[in-house]
Amino acid sequence: MRGDRTLLMLAGVALLSAADPAWKTKPVAQWDEEDAKQVLAGSAWVKRAVPVQLAQRTAEQRREGGASGGGRGVGGDGLEGRAPTAGRASRLSQMPALPIRWESAFPIRTAELKAHEVGAPDWEGDAYVLAVYDVPDIKFSGSQKTLAGELKKVAFLKREGKKDLKPSSVELLQGPHGLAVVVYPFPRTEEISTADQRVEFVAQINRLSLAQDFYPSEMELEGKLQL
Repeated sequence: MRGDRTLLMLAGVALLSAADPAWKTKPVAQWDEEDAKQVLAGSAWVKRAVPVQLAQRTAEQRREGGASGGGRGVGGDGLEGRAPTAGRASRLSQMPALPIRWESAFPIRTAELKAHEVGAPDWEGDAYVLAVYDVPDIKFSGSQKTLAGELKKVAFLKREGKKDLKPSSVELLQGPHGLAVVVYPFPRTEEISTADQRVEFVAQINRLSLAQDFYPSEMELEGKLQL
């Protein structure tokens, strides 16, 4: 009987080990390209959020919010932009989930290098940096600075019982296939730790609203919280 229990325990350990992706059991220095791609495809630092299309605001609502009646918003169709055509509305309703990466996390930066990703976001300074990928309908026609300023106002990191963190800036990068990457650096003036059970990233990009949870207790690697 004791031998049977030992075999069962060993089998259970083997099954648990098999369930973990290879990158979890390797030192980061030993990750290969396939490990890196797995980190970027599905890990605690990468989530996918299905955007919600916000309703078109009326002229009266825009006036109450400070916008001039009947005017267009900024960038793309703008935060207060024109109503989409039937075809475009259909495309939005069928939009796939948008990848959101915690870019400043060491595992993500390492994985991007080892996966030989071209055009990964870059930044300066010490910040929590998140990026939303594959964003449609961002027009790079000279109004990016205005749009970035608007997007900065409607994004934050939310933690239970604590003040929301606001981004220090927003950067818009051109991605492949006419899509964009929207980058949000948040100052590290307030520490995020494993005591924060959940960190919610909230943003609005034109008329797309996004909300996605990250869990610091799951964002550790080699015994250290990686943000």
